[in-house]
Amino acid sequence: MKRPLLHAFLPVAILAALLSLIALIPENAELLEPSVCSELPVGRELTGWLGERVQESEAERSILAADTRFSKACYKQLGFDERYPDPRCPLLDVSIVFSGQDMNSSIHRPELCLPSQGFQNLQGSPAEVELSNGVRLPFTRLSSVRPDNNNHSATRHFIHYYLFIGKGHLKSTHLQRVLQDMFDRLFTGTVERWAYFQVGCSWGGSSGISEAEAEQRLRRLIAALLPRIIAWQELPARQRPQPTTR
Repeated sequence: MKRPLLHAFLPVAILAALLSLIALIPENAELLEPSVCSELPVGRELTGWLGERVQESEAERSILAADTRFSKACYKQLGFDERYPDPRCPLLDVSIVFSGQDMNSSIHRPELCLPSQGFQNLQGSPAEVELSNGVRLPFTRLSSVRPDNNNHSATRHFIHYYLFIGKGHLKSTHLQRVLQDMFDRLFTGTVERWAYFQVGCSWGGSSGISEAEAEQRLRRLIAALLPRIIAWQELPARQRPQPTTR
């Protein structure tokens, strides 16, 4: 009877011992910067798109640690006449949140944060997006609803895609990021400044945009944007763009 009991508690004891080792890492250890640009391209810097920088809100500042950094922008795809945005394109919101020393107060699981901003009925699922450089990346896709600001009796739907970017790491879920962070702290003694990348837009309600169109535009923006801002040379070879052969 003692051996089964020991086997039951051994994994818990090992996990507790590993977690206790995190306390041995200096609190002020230098953060390794993530493999992503610190600023999103704006204006016409991203081919085929018009971007405008957006300031983070006071609410975002108040709930996150003081050393949290932000880069936010909104985008519209340019039409056939590239002087003007496509009038059918919804406004796409992109944000990168860079963590500070304390991960718990810098980056939160989106499934917990979005409800505090009024998003309801969140449904998460894995999704894969092919980028313009041929790389296929895993994401988490979130669908949700929120009251329409222009018609409070109506509902507007939202789609968000997100992933986490570390120093040479791309993780599509909060759990994957946490496990990688624990591994780095315990076995390499390093602390990463993780970047939470999110792109989203709304459809339905007074927008006149269908879910299929919103989905298509989101994927187009992700496909164009990530090859531009990720430092691919810092990632494992299997995640880098492969050279074309003739």
